[in-house]
Amino acid sequence: MRLLPLLRSLLPLVAAALPHALAAQSFSDPGLGFGGGLLLSEGQSADAGTVGGELHVRYRLTGSLGIEGRVSVRRETVADEEGPLLQMLEVPVTGTGQLFFLPRGRLQPYLLAGAGLHVVRATPEGRNPGSGTKTEALFALHAGAGFDVRPSRTSALHLAARWTFLEPSSVGDLERAGFDVAPGYWAVALGVTFSR
Repeated sequence: MRLLPLLRSLLPLVAAALPHALAAQSFSDPGLGFGGGLLLSEGQSADAGTVGGELHVRYRLTGSLGIEGRVSVRRETVADEEGPLLQMLEVPVTGTGQLFFLPRGRLQPYLLAGAGLHVVRATPEGRNPGSGTKTEALFALHAGAGFDVRPSRTSALHLAARWTFLEPSSVGDLERAGFDVAPGYWAVALGVTFSR
């Protein structure tokens, strides 16, 4: 998978933050927070990984339970071994539930799951038998895991990976036409949140 080299390059950043993150200071949950970040994603049939952006709002209901609302933008070229077939632009608006472990510490791992509305614009390319650009709004589920590192009581850095079960009809049309493509994608978000 092409995201693994990128994740390996992020490990030194995480390793540098860990000694500070593992300090034995207790942290209370800050409540409402706003932030943004980079989104690295790769579809199951993408010709390469892509970089996008995200904005989010997070709220901690209790020490261990949180919710997140997020809007992001991602592009993808769907391809098979013979070349590109489809250019996709996606704008997901998602809601996510988060289950935090070790909520009082500076390092807080968590599980996540949620759903969202994904607006997808697909344009045929190359050997694609389709004609014309197609835009559709799709419902999709996602699940994954991540961790927060709290440098202060009012800020958090986070790294989270999620799989999105998105099935655009344009990709389904290519599958039915005999092309070796599949829906769905991994996304890794590296972001920062500032709280009141």
